[in-house]
Amino acid sequence: MGGKEGIKKITDTFVALITSDPRIKESFNDFDIPQLNQRLQEQFCEFAGGPCKYSGKYRDKTMDGVGTVRDMKSVHIDLKITNAQFNALAEDLQIAMEQHGVPSSVSNKLIAKLAPMQRDIVTASPGVQSKPDMGKFLATGGVSQLEGAGGGGLTPWALITGYGSRDSWAANAHYTHVKTQDYSLGTYGVAVGVGDRLELSLARQDFKGSLAPLNALQIKQDIVGLKVRLLGDAVYEQDVWVPQVAVGIMYKKNKGIGGLGALGVTSVTQLGAKDDSGYDYYVSATKVLFEQSLLVNGTLRATKANQMGILGFGGDQGDHAKLMPEVSVAYLINRKLALGAEYRHKPHNLGVDPEKAYYDAFVAWFPTRNVSVTAAYAHLGEITVFNKKKQKGWYLSVQTGF
Repeated sequence: MGGKEGIKKITDTFVALITSDPRIKESFNDFDIPQLNQRLQEQFCEFAGGPCKYSGKYRDKTMDGVGTVRDMKSVHIDLKITNAQFNALAEDLQIAMEQHGVPSSVSNKLIAKLAPMQRDIVTASPGVQSKPDMGKFLATGGVSQLEGAGGGGLTPWALITGYGSRDSWAANAHYTHVKTQDYSLGTYGVAVGVGDRLELSLARQDFKGSLAPLNALQIKQDIVGLKVRLLGDAVYEQDVWVPQVAVGIMYKKNKGIGGLGALGVTSVTQLGAKDDSGYDYYVSATKVLFEQSLLVNGTLRATKANQMGILGFGGDQGDHAKLMPEVSVAYLINRKLALGAEYRHKPHNLGVDPEKAYYDAFVAWFPTRNVSVTAAYAHLGEITVFNKKKQKGWYLSVQTGF
């Protein structure tokens, strides 16, 4: 971070940012800004391993020479900082470090030290607000998964979609297109996150063939999803190993098969599926490891869906829900860019569908909290026994929200 002189430049910029940031500046109206700057220099220097010690000895202007020195929590209680404002502080600090050329691998380590302080610094909660506060760390709402849930591209995460903090809500819409050698899949939908606790999603999948004799094939599926965060905080709890844990359910309804009427095939049950609708149940655990610049997720899904439900549910090879593991790992290149990979194990219920695991490698870009773009190269395996090619191709997803 450039030693004491470098830290001073960073804190000077940081203080200039927070005292002009409309999200947070009013909280510092009564503070002795030069003294605040000095305390921040001590704190950052100590966290960086320098010859400094943060004493927490701070008095605002109205307390000059009066009373005892206060601890971290009592210092901030008068500020009445909300979750959204704490995240604004953290973002301004990240921006200050970026402006002074601090590598993300270094700045993330400092964020890892500061994040647990949220417990002491956040001293106010206005309740769920009528307007979205866009108050979460950039990228921590995830992107839109193929079935509409917040997470990665292939698998849901324990993170709640959008950027609404615990005091707010968020909503977004997405479109995803996957193109392999012989098939394409389009997914579009909307999702809402409330209080960083509850997520509701709606999605439509549109699967099409492009190679004869399945070039006219078209299958649509509707998906309704619900996710609830049970425990943990993937972002703030950097001082413990407990992940954020959420449970979810997806109801899927296959709308039938189009384009094969000449063959007399109009329903997935004619291909051997037992049902044209079904439920997926899952539990996800997600942890952001700022010190390592990593996001790690594990999901366990109970499902009997064939190709996510596009080919129905259950079949001649099995008609019981099976537990399938799913894994995601992402490296946080900087606060706006992530590079990662995913793996999703799949059941094999249909004789006409030699279903195998999905996996991909992706890059996700978060230019603002309103937009994200994800590109990936995905391997989806064989889709039917009538086409032995292992299907692989490009994946592109765009999400916009507020």
